[in-house]
Amino acid sequence: MPKLPRVFVGGDWDADGLVSTALIVYSQEKLGEYPIKGRVFLDKKPVDPERLKFILSDIRIPYDMVILLDVPYTETVPRILWMLKQHFGVKKIMYIDHHLSTQTNAKKLEEIVDELIIDRHKPTALILHDILEEKGIRITERLKAFVEVVGYMDTGRRVPDKYMKLFEIASLFSKAFNVIRDEKIWLRIVDWLASPTPLATPMDEKIIKKLKEVVDKRDEEVKQLALDLAMGARKVGSFRFIDARNKWKHRGGTALASKIHAILKAPVALLVDTSKEYTLLIVKAPRGTAFRVAKYFMGNGLALDIAGHPNLAIIKLPKNPDINELLEALLQAQYYF
Repeated sequence: MPKLPRVFVGGDWDADGLVSTALIVYSQEKLGEYPIKGRVFLDKKPVDPERLKFILSDIRIPYDMVILLDVPYTETVPRILWMLKQHFGVKKIMYIDHHLSTQTNAKKLEEIVDELIIDRHKPTALILHDILEEKGIRITERLKAFVEVVGYMDTGRRVPDKYMKLFEIASLFSKAFNVIRDEKIWLRIVDWLASPTPLATPMDEKIIKKLKEVVDKRDEEVKQLALDLAMGARKVGSFRFIDARNKWKHRGGTALASKIHAILKAPVALLVDTSKEYTLLIVKAPRGTAFRVAKYFMGNGLALDIAGHPNLAIIKLPKNPDINELLEALLQAQYYF
């Protein structure tokens, strides 16, 4: 009897990564349709650029295919992918994403990845949904509803009332995993989303309560700091610039930028520090403006790299940038539009 192909799928921690992974689990494990026709042994795990290298220590057998979903490109990604192929027996790599950094570094990925699918105009879950639809693969109504919710979350559009409950669930998961990285809970949520039969909740009330407590505490912390920082925002053209390097030391700087944007009702450029050898400028602005600012910084050699989405861009800058030069570049970037 021939051995079944072995597939590994890794998705980001947020709602987009969760739903994208669930789509693959459903289409491959439940239906045996995509990306490989027929039955397979499928393993899954949450990954991100920082933790991607740790999957190497978990690999005990050669995979026929590795699928990475909603994982933004960083300079370490090509090295890890190369090692997977050269030293761990991986036959094929599929990479599906929508982040700015992945798009700008597509050529580097094409040298290693067998199938690269990038579309910065829609979240990874929607990219996958459209692929499955083109192939005539039908997904469950619940999973389809979560794909639509992720689309609303990604663009910042108003969520219709009929999706509000699902939006609250997806938002809870995204926010919670921004604070705690619990792989077991992530796996349970993916299995719940991918289940072809209706299940009440992905976990018991105790875990839901724990997640809500974590999220509520962080939300309150972000809200109070956002109000404080908004008071001292500096006007730079149509933007409001805030230097929060001495105020924010956690993950989730994008949530802080979004909250300040909601308070000021204006485009925001938030400077935050990291434990790495770089500083981040998080740009929150509508109608693709954030992407254009990031593109200006990258094109003029001011950024080490860019990531994020059209309306929420993350610009990686050299450590301790000159503030006057930074503000001038931010002002010039607006004329670039």
